[in-house]
Amino acid sequence: MKTKLNRFKVYNFRSIEESDWIDISDNSCLVGTNEAGKTNLLIALWKLNPANDEPIVPLDDFPRHLYSKYKANNHSEDVFIEADFLLSEDIQTEIASELKCDKEQVAMAYVRRKYDGKYYISFPYSKVDSYPIEKLHKLIEDFEEKLFSSDAFTKEAVELQDGIKAFLNQEKEAFPKESFKKEETTNLKKSIEEYILQNFGKKKNLPEIFNRNLLNHLQKMIESFDGAPVKTTPEVRQKVLKEIPKFVYYSDYGNLDSEIYLPRVIEDFERDDLSESARAKARTLDVLFKFVKLSPKEIYELGNESKTIIKKLNHVNQVVSTEEQEISEEEIQEWADKKKERGILLRSAATQLTQNFKRWWLQGDYIFDFEADGRHFRINVSDSLRPEQIELEGRSRGLQWFFSFFLVFLVETKEGHSNTVLLLDEPGLSLHPIAQYDLAKFFRKLSEENQLIYTSHSPFLVDMENLANVKAVYIDSQTGRTIVSSNLRYNEADAEKSIFPIHAALGLTVSDTLLLGCLPILVEGPSDQIYLNLIKRHLIGNGDLKNSKEIVFIPTGGVRGMGPVTKLVSSRDESLPYVLLDSDNVGKDYQKQLKKGRYRDEKEKVLGVGDFLGDKNWEIEDLIPADSLVTIIDRLYRSDQYFEDVHKKDVPIVDQIEDWAKNNSIDLGDGWKVEIARIAQSRFDSIMKSIPQATYNKWTKLFQSLTKE
Repeated sequence: MKTKLNRFKVYNFRSIEESDWIDISDNSCLVGTNEAGKTNLLIALWKLNPANDEPIVPLDDFPRHLYSKYKANNHSEDVFIEADFLLSEDIQTEIASELKCDKEQVAMAYVRRKYDGKYYISFPYSKVDSYPIEKLHKLIEDFEEKLFSSDAFTKEAVELQDGIKAFLNQEKEAFPKESFKKEETTNLKKSIEEYILQNFGKKKNLPEIFNRNLLNHLQKMIESFDGAPVKTTPEVRQKVLKEIPKFVYYSDYGNLDSEIYLPRVIEDFERDDLSESARAKARTLDVLFKFVKLSPKEIYELGNESKTIIKKLNHVNQVVSTEEQEISEEEIQEWADKKKERGILLRSAATQLTQNFKRWWLQGDYIFDFEADGRHFRINVSDSLRPEQIELEGRSRGLQWFFSFFLVFLVETKEGHSNTVLLLDEPGLSLHPIAQYDLAKFFRKLSEENQLIYTSHSPFLVDMENLANVKAVYIDSQTGRTIVSSNLRYNEADAEKSIFPIHAALGLTVSDTLLLGCLPILVEGPSDQIYLNLIKRHLIGNGDLKNSKEIVFIPTGGVRGMGPVTKLVSSRDESLPYVLLDSDNVGKDYQKQLKKGRYRDEKEKVLGVGDFLGDKNWEIEDLIPADSLVTIIDRLYRSDQYFEDVHKKDVPIVDQIEDWAKNNSIDLGDGWKVEIARIAQSRFDSIMKSIPQATYNKWTKLFQSLTKE
């Protein structure tokens, strides 16, 4: 596992006074209107650790209306960005060893950056509430391996060896099933210490093995339950800074032109006072020439076959006259060889680019050509339909954008920092809608290797299969703050316009089911869609779901949205779509209503969760193993009373969560069910490792009912 960005927050940066904490997944989409603050969120995050050494420019970056106070009040000390990073397993182990703490205490690093460029790195999440029981099993297994292979153990009497094994087995049998906390850990440590006192007498080697390889680890866990602070060192802070991913930001400002005037490029590369848009263009040109493996100065010099000697200057150093000096035959041959080498390098670079580009761009089969002539460098493009070479500018703006982004990604992610977070501002706006669809699919694939955050207000770029990681960005009309929310429903006036692309994307999804012959299944909300997609993936992976049509779960915004969406989906023919409802009171009432009304002739297509789980107010969440959701709740919402301690098995979990939150004065927030589902989605692999057979059978039965022809 690579180190990953977990969440970030922005302060006093351009238009943003203070954002919410923004949770990030492998592929996150921020949707919203213009001026909502989407771009500034990305730029602030980019400047946390930019791949291209992008500078912090207070004149541009500090809020303009407060700039008069910037120097007067020493605002260079202000933090403008902070983020949590989940460190890789290797670096966790390494740092824990150096700081003499438990690995879990340094799993999450907190990184801040100030306007003066300085970093502050710490581990504030040192308090651990509980550990998965697998960790304790692994600790004991590793200890047993070292103990049983040691001379101190193998040279002891068989009776003592058998006694130690029996004691360890007895302790393992007493372990809790899911997780362990401070009390269990303290009791285990005390039990081991008592066993050593009672059975080892004056022996030294055996107690030493127990202390070094078991008791010390248990003590670190106990300290982590107490939240013992973890003090960093300069070496550890530098190690974290080197470990966190680089950020690659791209926007339309960086799009390349087809003809590049080399003297201007050479001049811009040496300047440090370029505007933001000029820096973006210079940066793309920089990666272009790095890809070509020739500097603009080298290309320019190879285009000049004569030497110009300045003969006379006036009193203000202006050139009065010049004289060209003829070059020798040897020099002519040297120039010819260099120009030949330049031509080979350009053709080779263009061929490599063409081959790589084919694997990315799905809207045509393009061939690129680089041409250098004197003061100019040109990018030409041809394809099978138009074999003649045409300047890049003569092609679509969509191709220009994708070509330029492709170069930036290709070069900046390979320069010693393959662990990269990609930040794309309004990508593909100039692309045709079909190309935007392809781009959204491409982002899904791209995020398998690199975390991706992009902004958009196009419904064609809202990936409905990734709805858990789509967030609305809008301005709170009362506070003026930029709000980022997982709540994708129309219940806040300020968010309505920002959320529109998501609802438009829902309409497009419905349209897809009509055009492509998918199997649409209506569900109440995004969290239902997420959980059912997880179950679908698992059943398909096990070979227990084989359906000729793609199954598409369509969230309708509650039972009130079922009617209109039903009409849309069923307009293709007389067949009605399947409906899967929660079996709470509202869901049960609507299920009866549908069966008496529109679905009276197709009652088998109206299903409730209770049809598969029993006669209680079950919801979609109850299809997921409760232990997994309990763990997520306790980690997401901190309380003196753990939800695990009050959770009742075989009782609908949603009502329990809401009652527990109310009793502990916890504000779950709007859209909390989507947030829980999003986290469950990110832990898909671990959740699916231990599915009870009874639960799996219910999943199978549910999908068999949903896919009946």
